[in-house]
Amino acid sequence: MINIATIGSGVIVDRMIDAIKQVNGTNLYAVYSRTEERAQEFAGKHKADTYYWDLDHMLQDENIDVVYIASPNSLHFDQAKKALNAKKHVLLEKPFCAGKHEAELLFALAEKNNVFIMEAITNVHTPNFQIVKDHLKEIGEIKLVQCNFSQYSSRYDQYRNHKITNAFDLKFEGGALMDINVYNLHFMAGLFGMPQTLRYFMNIGYNGIDTSGVIIMEYPGFVAVCVGAKDSSSPYSVYLQGEDGTLRVDRASSGVCEHVDLLLPKGDTIGKKNRSEQTKEIGIDQGFHMYYELSDFADMINTGDVGRYKVWKDQTLMVMSLLDEAKKQRNLRFDIKDEL
Repeated sequence: MINIATIGSGVIVDRMIDAIKQVNGTNLYAVYSRTEERAQEFAGKHKADTYYWDLDHMLQDENIDVVYIASPNSLHFDQAKKALNAKKHVLLEKPFCAGKHEAELLFALAEKNNVFIMEAITNVHTPNFQIVKDHLKEIGEIKLVQCNFSQYSSRYDQYRNHKITNAFDLKFEGGALMDINVYNLHFMAGLFGMPQTLRYFMNIGYNGIDTSGVIIMEYPGFVAVCVGAKDSSSPYSVYLQGEDGTLRVDRASSGVCEHVDLLLPKGDTIGKKNRSEQTKEIGIDQGFHMYYELSDFADMINTGDVGRYKVWKDQTLMVMSLLDEAKKQRNLRFDIKDEL
């Protein structure tokens, strides 16, 4: 049995706890919150075995195997470092940390302590993402990719009234790039690897945060556009357009990969290649999307699968380098830790 402790609160932690209850061989052992009252309340709500309000005390508990960290983005590095030094495996919410240098430090520390650390990024672990990957060859030479994850933030009304919460605060590494477009970057990196070029264009709020933005990436033979917004909404969609067809991922964000279709293109109604559009559903009803990242992490721990660990490590480092480049272009300066 893998005993898991959670750091953080809110919807994302609630959902991970739901995943813990679904993944065989995992147990919600402990929860952490900053006050005893909140920790006790959260533990009671989710029926955890115990609770803590002192992080150092919690990390001394030898019954804990894995620490899941879903605190504000700016706390990821320091909390992960503490957990790794306590020789705990770490499942670290996206974005992994503020930049590639911090990520490299955490991976080195994990290897030093003979434990695993993995980014909790949902999409690349789902069956439907693998289905997209398996069907790329059917759409021929790719010409365009469009990823749109636009979701009006529940905290944006407060921001408009000049009340700044973590989600829109540079000090907490918030903003559309880190909170939303990171899913699109993982989607692209998982399918196509590193682009040749990246440009980031953003809408800048009154405090310098990116409330929405567009990333344009060039790959050999095609261009990809990744839209991420916290200040406006549109239907979630991903389109991978090829000469022989299109793959569409919709009904939920690129972080969920809920529904996948293969679309055959309409031909020129004047020429001989007149083809009516055909739609074929190729995705599966995969259920709760967060199940898969936790299941993969638990399997990796149980089997000591270093090969699979390297795959996820390399992907995280790739995305961290893309985030670094986007932030550098738009002068989004976060506090990057230089050393452990």
